[in-house]
Amino acid sequence: MLYSLFTSLPLMTCALFSVLIALEWNNAQLREQRTLLVFMVTATILYAGHYMFFNHAVHLAPLMDTIYVTANLTVYPLYLIYIIRLTTIWKRAWLWMLTPAALTFVATGYAYLVMSDEDTSLFVDHYLYHNVTDGLTGVTLTQAWIHTICKIVFAIELIATIIIGIRLIRNYEHAVDQFYADTDDKSMHNIQSVLYLIVIATLMSFVANAIGRYRFTDSCWLLAIPSTAFSILLFTIGHIGLHRHFSIIDLKRDKATIDSEKNDCQLTDKSLTARIEELVRKEKIYLQPNLKLEDLAGMMHTNRTYIYQAINQQMGVSFNEFINRRRIDYAQRLMGRQPNLPIIDVAFQSGFASLSSFYRNLKKYGTKDS
Repeated sequence: MLYSLFTSLPLMTCALFSVLIALEWNNAQLREQRTLLVFMVTATILYAGHYMFFNHAVHLAPLMDTIYVTANLTVYPLYLIYIIRLTTIWKRAWLWMLTPAALTFVATGYAYLVMSDEDTSLFVDHYLYHNVTDGLTGVTLTQAWIHTICKIVFAIELIATIIIGIRLIRNYEHAVDQFYADTDDKSMHNIQSVLYLIVIATLMSFVANAIGRYRFTDSCWLLAIPSTAFSILLFTIGHIGLHRHFSIIDLKRDKATIDSEKNDCQLTDKSLTARIEELVRKEKIYLQPNLKLEDLAGMMHTNRTYIYQAINQQMGVSFNEFINRRRIDYAQRLMGRQPNLPIIDVAFQSGFASLSSFYRNLKKYGTKDS
C-alpha cells in the first residue's frame, strides 16, 4: 500500500495541478499559466514513466522508457520557458531548447524499434533495472550510450535553467522596483526560491541515479525520500503558478505610458526633486499602502515620466527604495516611541501591505541598532 502511494505521489501531484490549471484556462489572468499547464502535463507523463518503472511494468518498457527519457529532457526547458514568458518578451526562438528532447524521442524510439524482443529484455534487465552494460552489444549498447548522453544533457539543462532563470528574475525584479513601492504581488522571489529547491531535488535525483534507480524498487522507505521531495517541489510550483496574477506584460503596459510621454518632455529640473521630497516629508505619503508611481504623479499634478526621471535618474534610486527607506525609518521611530506596539501594527501603520514585506525591507534598509 505505502509502496504504491510513494510511487504514485509525484504523478498524482502533477495530475492534480494539470486539472486545476486546465480549469482556469478561460479565466486565467495570465496567459503564461498555459505554459505552466504544458509543464505540468509533461511532468505527469514523466512520473507516469516512474510509476510504471517502479511497479515493474516491463512489458511496457519500450514505450515507457522512450516517453520517460523524452519527458525528462523536456520538463526543465519548459519551466525555463515559463519563467521567460513571465519575465521578458517571448520569442519563438526559445523553443530551440526543446530540440534535445525531440532528438532523444527519435533516437530512443528508433533503437527500441530495431531491437528484438530478446535484446529489449536484455537491455531492460541489465541497464534499466541494474544499471550495468555488461553483456550489451550492438544496438543494446547504443541504446545505453543514448541514455548516458541524455543524463549529461539533463545536467546541462539543469545548470542552464538555474543560471538563465535567476538572471531573468533579477532583471525583472529590478524593473519592477522602478515603478512600484509595494511589490509583494508582483515579485518573483518565490519562483527564484523554487529554482533553488530544484537544485536540491535534482541533486537528490543525481544521487539516486548514481546509486541506481533499481535499488529503490526494493525499499519503500528509501523510495519515500525522493518521492516526497519531488512531490513537495511540484506542489510548490503548481501552487505558486496557479495564484500568480502579474507578469512582464503588466509591467510593460505601465511602462509604455511613460515611454510614450518621453517624446513630449525634457529631463526634469531639480526643483521637482525638491518638491517631491517636501511632499513626502510633509504629507507622509509613504504611509499609504500599495503606493504607485502614478499616485505620486497625480499628487504632484504632473506626468509619470517627470516623476520617474526625478527619482530614478536624479536621485539615483528606484521608486521602491525611495518609498520603503522612508517607511522603515518611520517604523523604527515608531518602535522607539511605542516599544510595546505589536510588530504587525508597526508594519501596517508604516505603510507596508504585509509583514513579510516589512521584514524584507527592514533587513535591507534598517539601521543596525533597530
